[in-house]
Amino acid sequence: MNIGPYRFSPPWWGVLLFGVGALVFCSLGIWQIERAHYKARLLAAQTSAEAAAPADIDTLGGAAPIQGRTYYASGVFEADRQILLADQVHASKVGYRVWTPLRLDNGARLLVDRGWVARSPADAGLPNPSAPSQRVRIEGVWHPLPAPALNWGGAQACDKTGWPRVLSYPKIADVRCQYDDGRVLDGLLLLDPNVPYGFVRDWADEKDRVGLRPFGHYAYASQWFLMALVAGVILVVVNLRRR
Repeated sequence: MNIGPYRFSPPWWGVLLFGVGALVFCSLGIWQIERAHYKARLLAAQTSAEAAAPADIDTLGGAAPIQGRTYYASGVFEADRQILLADQVHASKVGYRVWTPLRLDNGARLLVDRGWVARSPADAGLPNPSAPSQRVRIEGVWHPLPAPALNWGGAQACDKTGWPRVLSYPKIADVRCQYDDGRVLDGLLLLDPNVPYGFVRDWADEKDRVGLRPFGHYAYASQWFLMALVAGVILVVVNLRRR
């Protein structure tokens, strides 16, 4: 193809390589834009949940709690049936997150994440933090059960041979099978740092479920589109010759 005093004559494999590369780069850019739109909706929902007035979890009936919203809960701690979430790090120290069930008035259990405790020495056994035996009213933010960065998808053994029980990122089915009646709400109440009965509670990362903001995804999208443009420029520059 002649363009003024120049001739543009790329090989067929060069055009094919550019087409495949441009398709991949543009697809990744479009995917990042879709992620940005999703994160924008997620950020709006998180902002709305944080701005909502605290609600009593007992008044929800069959409705699911809203992630990120603050709830009150009243009941009795079952300190003899606690779960320890394994391999949790704080200040470069390994320990556990303490999940203590709160027996609500309707009979269901609400898992309350009371925070982080250090791992006991090897000869001291598992930590088993105490909790008040009287009826309490607590406040916290609703959050789903945490998931590992790499989820291998394996179910955990339902070992009913002693408390507390150490679990590693269990799913709700793994949690429910630890209790005879299985009545456990699907999620956690992150105990407010101003409420007693807890331990080390730094919920900043837990509350942020958005992660990378929409602007970051738009920036990545622009990079992918720019790479497609650069590939086209390279194709033209390499195959453009003066006649």
